[in-house]
Amino acid sequence: MGQLKAATTVHHERLERRVDIERHLRSRAAYRALLERFYGFHRPIEAVLAPFAGPFAPRHPLLAQDIAALGGDVANLPIATRLPEVHSVRDALGVLYVLEGSALGGAVIGRMVERELGIPSAYFARRGIAARWRAFGAHVERHAPVSPQAAVATFEEMEVWLCR
Repeated sequence: MGQLKAATTVHHERLERRVDIERHLRSRAAYRALLERFYGFHRPIEAVLAPFAGPFAPRHPLLAQDIAALGGDVANLPIATRLPEVHSVRDALGVLYVLEGSALGGAVIGRMVERELGIPSAYFARRGIAARWRAFGAHVERHAPVSPQAAVATFEEMEVWLCR
């Protein structure tokens, strides 16, 4: 996974800078808007990944749960149409590298959400994330090589979608 990290570091760092999570934690409305954008990306990409995802459950239901807790409804949210292409397990693992990695980083964000807004987050939960990341790493090792191009495309398309 070191090669994936090296291939995506610049894209990952740029996405983090542009999304600026802390800015979205200034109010519940801003946080909900961020979650709605995440949902709009996760739901369609997880549908594309479904045939290849193996043991990895979709996370968009957790986003829907958090959005509902903040008074929102996912029924009419805009959904991303520009998605990374997934034609193989290799591509799917590249995409999942980004999605699963965001879950790992989300543990830090979950603490920030609790501290700044005083609410728990299902999507940015800390429980079980480290074990899930280890399981993903083992899955990658069994199915390597992984497409770094799919991972880079995921960061790029996610950035376009989240920063509109």
